[in-house]
Amino acid sequence: MIAPRALVRAAAVALALSGGAAGAAAADVPVLAVVSQTAATVTFLPMAPGDEKGEEVKIGEAPAAIGVGPDGRSLYVTHPDLGRVTLLDAVTRRITSIFQVKGQPFGVAATDEHLYVSDWSRNMVHRLDVATGASTGEVEVGKSPAALVMTKSGARAYVANRESDSVSIVDLKTMTATGEIKVGRAPFALALSPDERRLYVANVQSGDLSVIDLESGQELKRIAVGRMPYGVAPTPDGTQVAVTNQQDGAVALVDAKTFEVTAKVKVGQYPEGIWLAPDAKTAAVANWFDDSVSLVDLATAKELGRVTVPAGPRYLAVLAP
Repeated sequence: MIAPRALVRAAAVALALSGGAAGAAAADVPVLAVVSQTAATVTFLPMAPGDEKGEEVKIGEAPAAIGVGPDGRSLYVTHPDLGRVTLLDAVTRRITSIFQVKGQPFGVAATDEHLYVSDWSRNMVHRLDVATGASTGEVEVGKSPAALVMTKSGARAYVANRESDSVSIVDLKTMTATGEIKVGRAPFALALSPDERRLYVANVQSGDLSVIDLESGQELKRIAVGRMPYGVAPTPDGTQVAVTNQQDGAVALVDAKTFEVTAKVKVGQYPEGIWLAPDAKTAAVANWFDDSVSLVDLATAKELGRVTVPAGPRYLAVLAP
């Protein structure tokens, strides 16, 4: 199987890195944790333009999505082909555990007690004990669930069902599916607005962004954003939404009030994962085909530069200094 193309966004994190060159760099700028599928690595490096060589951690083959625990230090990387989730400590830069999961785990989110993982092949969401990896529940969702996002309270999750053209709503306390919302064709990436009133869904095959009102459960708008949108991230103030478009090699910036595309920023080849820096001024974008991460200034809608990373970067997270 070729691992699905997507990104999964996790909760905002705060992380104080210490020790060595990595600690010195983190004192000034955020740190990127970049998942490279071909190289099978997670690379930690400063979120700044240039060719700085980051600290690489080798993990199992074909790593996919990355999630960050509420402690801001625990990282979770899924491996659909291996049926595995790798746990890393972002401070020590070491693997701490490996959990085996039924099926093909892809999307991932965590609370203090539980790990929630979407299962691409079995059309499920699994709940695991965050300390032991033991299964504590599962719920059936739509076909080929990819990205999974969780509310800040940890009470609910939304799951993009690529082959069902829908988003499932899951009550995480009871592990039951409480609803399903139809969106565009082949939804993959999801992001909640900062106030959690809206859900943004990147629909790969229809080339658009669904905007869902979560109170009514209705789609407010479907916005044409570009060819093959695979990543989505709103700004913390909720005014803009950034969307990566693979076949355009660009990031589309969308006005969250008018639903208009205000700019398109050229980045590297086949951009996928996207995450915002803590100051919300800069976006980091994983460019799958040219082994780099683009840094985009959201105010000027310009690419600031690129950071070289190991082969096949597809997903990333930004860790605050």
